[in-house]
Amino acid sequence: MITVAFAFAMLPLVAQEEVDTTFVFRFVPGRDMFYVPWGGNGVELTRLESCVEQFRERILSGEIPVHVDGYCRSSKSVAANLAMAKIRSNRVKSELIVKKGLTEECFVTHNHSGGADRVIVRIIVPVQQEKEEETPPVIIGKEVEAADTVVAVIPPETCDTVPHDGQTEEEDAGVATSAGIYLGVKTNIAAWAGTVMNVAADVQVGRHFSVELPVLWCPWHVSGKHAVRTFAVQPEARYWLSEAGEGHFFGVHAHVGWFNVKWKRDRYQDTDRPLLGGGISYGYLLPFNARWAGEFTLGAGYANMRYDTFYNIDNGARIDTRTKEYWGVTRVGLSVVYRFNI
Repeated sequence: MITVAFAFAMLPLVAQEEVDTTFVFRFVPGRDMFYVPWGGNGVELTRLESCVEQFRERILSGEIPVHVDGYCRSSKSVAANLAMAKIRSNRVKSELIVKKGLTEECFVTHNHSGGADRVIVRIIVPVQQEKEEETPPVIIGKEVEAADTVVAVIPPETCDTVPHDGQTEEEDAGVATSAGIYLGVKTNIAAWAGTVMNVAADVQVGRHFSVELPVLWCPWHVSGKHAVRTFAVQPEARYWLSEAGEGHFFGVHAHVGWFNVKWKRDRYQDTDRPLLGGGISYGYLLPFNARWAGEFTLGAGYANMRYDTFYNIDNGARIDTRTKEYWGVTRVGLSVVYRFNI
């Protein structure tokens, strides 16, 4: 028996399999969903599946383990980071279990708090040599006794600190963070049910904050005695409990509206100023997939309007001018959302 340590540079390898065995999957900070093909994940997943297919029998036999390292640094605590990293690792492993028939025993999994928001998969492929019997086994950084095969093992730190595309840890983290800015474009089905056309945009301005701007208008002229013409905006500042664009949120909104409504005998029109008011709201964003989601919102507050009442005829005389105050529900949302990651 011969003992050899730290001698990889002296190993007379003749033919080594040229297989890139490191695969990097990026995740949106604060989210555990495995988005494909976002962030180049589609290309990496194709490469990984091809490599697994090539060595599938040897992986299933336990000869070649699949190392999975999950990372997260965007949660509020170490425990939360580790929990998020575990979910991310499991999502990547599930792709290989479902599509390639691997089992949990095929994986060596480690999860980490810190680093970039990503999962790194490594497949350690044995080195081929022309004369195996003449050379003892060598494992980098470890001392082992001789056997009948030669295995070169890549240390985990080698792959964990240098992403496959040549970026440094900081550069890779910057890419993931900049790609995670939330932008949602939506329409409120509840408003459509009341014949009010609408569209809104919700833009992230901080980790937990976003600003939404809905625009609502109603151009309907049914007949000479019935018409509803309104235009309103209702901007809202939102605080998200988890991350912007994810889960529960609370909001503070204002509303400004103009109207001209005909109804039977009378016509009602805003005077020298529009309807004004504000309120608070609660909502929840429910994701359907990587892009589509549903949003539920309910808000209450105050509104004040000053309007003229006219006889509902051509050039009808003004009857009076009134001021009305309102306390109650000011915002109801049942929206369909399409989400971007800028």
